[in-house]
Amino acid sequence: MNALFANTTGSFNTANGRTALFNNTTGNNNTASGVDALRSNTSGVNNTANGLSALRSNTTGVNNTAAGLEALFSNTTGNYNTANGLDALFSNVSGSNNTANGWNALYFNTTGFQNTSNGASALYSNTTGFINTATGLQALYSNTTGSNNTANGANTLYSNTSGTYNTASGRDALFANTTGDNNSAYGASALVSNTTGFSNTAAGVDALHSNISGNSNTAIGLDAMYSNSSGFGNTASGETALYSNTFGLWNTANGLQALYSNTSGQGNAAMGVDALYFNTTGSSNTADGVGALYSNTTGSYCTAVGRHTLYTNIIGNFNTTIGDSSMFFATGNTNTAIGFASGKGITSGSNNVTVGYRAQVPTSTADNQVRIGNTNITYAGIQVAWTITSDRRWKSDIQESNLGLDFISKLKPVSYVRKNDESQKREYGFIAQDLEDALNTSGAADNGMISKDDKDMYGVRYNDLMAPMVKAIQEQQTQIETLKNEIASLQNTIQELVIPKK
Repeated sequence: MNALFANTTGSFNTANGRTALFNNTTGNNNTASGVDALRSNTSGVNNTANGLSALRSNTTGVNNTAAGLEALFSNTTGNYNTANGLDALFSNVSGSNNTANGWNALYFNTTGFQNTSNGASALYSNTTGFINTATGLQALYSNTTGSNNTANGANTLYSNTSGTYNTASGRDALFANTTGDNNSAYGASALVSNTTGFSNTAAGVDALHSNISGNSNTAIGLDAMYSNSSGFGNTASGETALYSNTFGLWNTANGLQALYSNTSGQGNAAMGVDALYFNTTGSSNTADGVGALYSNTTGSYCTAVGRHTLYTNIIGNFNTTIGDSSMFFATGNTNTAIGFASGKGITSGSNNVTVGYRAQVPTSTADNQVRIGNTNITYAGIQVAWTITSDRRWKSDIQESNLGLDFISKLKPVSYVRKNDESQKREYGFIAQDLEDALNTSGAADNGMISKDDKDMYGVRYNDLMAPMVKAIQEQQTQIETLKNEIASLQNTIQELVIPKK
């Protein structure tokens, strides 16, 4: 009844239903099926409306397709729109090139253009936003003016209002985002809590789950950077990597549970499973290897390369170690170890240096020790002589040596063959225990010439023998001069006795 009621020169139009194309005058090639479908159309062309009140308000809009009750209901001048579903693109007035598939899809769109909505209530609140794509139930539901967003999955980018250039794929991905821009979330609940954070990338279920305002973060893997809220400039790759990070900055974690406990630590780099696992506030650390710097919590400026390097370090700072298990038990500061298990025995000692396979310092708790090579080394050489600091300003309590000829006379020079020397060449030196006895009987029990390590192995600082030897030579020279004088006196006496006086 009253279909095409006002048509004058319009041609190739089809109207099925009461008041369908009621006001059409000159519009051509329109198809209206349903009560009030394309009712207000006057000169619009190439429109198709199927459903009660579909494209009801369209006047001059062209090339629109509406299928469903009140689909494109308010459209007047919008062109090239497609709406399939109850109330799809209901409020669209002049927006063009929009596609809405699903109940209430793009419901409030008025002037927004080039939007694609697939799913019930997808892009429901969009008014002027443009070039958005929403696929899934309530995807981009709250978007009003945000543009260039892509949402795939139920409730993806649900709360987004004006955020732009966001991509969300996976249920609830970027759910809470409102004004954040340039975010990418792939995986269920990835970046689900983000509101204003921008330039974040999350790939994996619950990756960057708690992020709110953090910026420029990248999280790849299940629960990667799960707890991050405002930290920025972080990169996490691996399941639960940087899991506990809240507002730490500029951290990089690659590997399962790498930097897992980090909360506010900054500038850390962890590569390997469990690397820097317990770190909380420690900063500027580098851990490369499974379990490297595993126990570190607040220690900073440490570098550990190799499996389980600096494993026990908790609060130690400025330690550097390269080699599997090197400085495994160390908790002190400013230690350096290079080589497999090098410095592994160091515990609380600080400022120690070990170089070589299983190289160990004599005492695990002592400071300022250097060890090059292990106990199997049979040769050490250098092209030039060692220079040892000996400045008066560096010394205190300076006294004349009490070790001289008497001490040297007690020494027992020996020859021997080292048990670990395959060549079995004979060497010459002293036995440390013999030297200790000589020192004790000479009143010099408290000295640095003899040392013992944690395994009660003796060592000798041969350089310390130089001063007693010089002292011995001086004392001997004094004796020689005395004897020379005595001999000269005797010679004079003899001469006087032999040669009679004239």
